[in-house]
Amino acid sequence: MYYPLFDWLRITLALIVAIGHGGVDIWSHSGNLAVQVFFALSGWLIGGILLNSKYEDLPRFFFNRVTRIWIPYAVAIILLVCASLLKDPVTLKWLEFVFYKVTFVYNLFGPSQLAAFKTEMPLDGTGNHFWSICAEEQFYLFAPMIILILPTRYGRSVLLWGILSILAISFDYYGAIVLGVWAAVIKQNFSNRFFDRNFRPFFLGIILLLSILMYLYDSWYTTIAPVFSISLVLFLARQGNKSEWGKFWGGVSYPFYLNHWIGVFLAHAVLEPFGLRESTVSIIVALLFNIIVACVLYMIIDRTILKYRTVWFTPCRGKSAAIAAYSLLFIGIIGGALFINSPSSLNI
Repeated sequence: MYYPLFDWLRITLALIVAIGHGGVDIWSHSGNLAVQVFFALSGWLIGGILLNSKYEDLPRFFFNRVTRIWIPYAVAIILLVCASLLKDPVTLKWLEFVFYKVTFVYNLFGPSQLAAFKTEMPLDGTGNHFWSICAEEQFYLFAPMIILILPTRYGRSVLLWGILSILAISFDYYGAIVLGVWAAVIKQNFSNRFFDRNFRPFFLGIILLLSILMYLYDSWYTTIAPVFSISLVLFLARQGNKSEWGKFWGGVSYPFYLNHWIGVFLAHAVLEPFGLRESTVSIIVALLFNIIVACVLYMIIDRTILKYRTVWFTPCRGKSAAIAAYSLLFIGIIGGALFINSPSSLNI
């Protein structure tokens, strides 16, 4: 199945995050809400893939995720680290934050230290948005364990995923992703009639209502945002044909999101001699630089991956990708537990 509107949704969400990080104050939660919608989209799509897969398909699933996510992410980390090495001193704390990003555990150990150790992070915490990539990676590792390894009556249970969704929202722990999977499970267990065009006015009504509630009651945001996110995804989940432009900009959204800090740095460097570093012109120039950089990276890296990953795949490589993914996460958690209790971290 292909959902053409999701391509435009992806680039729109990436633009919202970039504009917010560029200094445009749209709404205090605009950037985070864009990420929540990204999460709901991943839960819906990846959950749907897993629900239509068998245990034997896991090597290909992990290989596809590793090649699609890891390679552009590795390039983003390399670019960030190289830029940081030109400006920042390399300290143990600096290495610690790079370690978190490389092992996909930055979301668990990094953001909580941002206030205390921002100046010791690469480029003053510029890569903080990588927390969402780490959260997605953890989802890619744990969702298959539930859906494909547990007995079907449990792993694909509407009740189980409903309980997990309630718990995730209650504890503010990536509820949008879990809700996305729950929606996919409901679709598979019942029928498409809950997601056809007749229900779109219903989802639109929910979106409008929740938008008003989030705006009026700030303290409700963490509870409402996941529900808003999956409602928006389901409203836009209309099957259709691929559009070349939509496919292109949907693909550009990932390198754009990863590397949108580059445009800001370039704009500041170019405009500072003219006294325009913090001006509106700087924001526009940064956005243009970001689009150019993302398009180049997409054409060189992402398109190549999507074109050849079927050729590259073998069951052995798929299994190796799975082992590498779980091993990195394990190493990251153990290392993070040790680093977080180090003397420098205890001063937070």
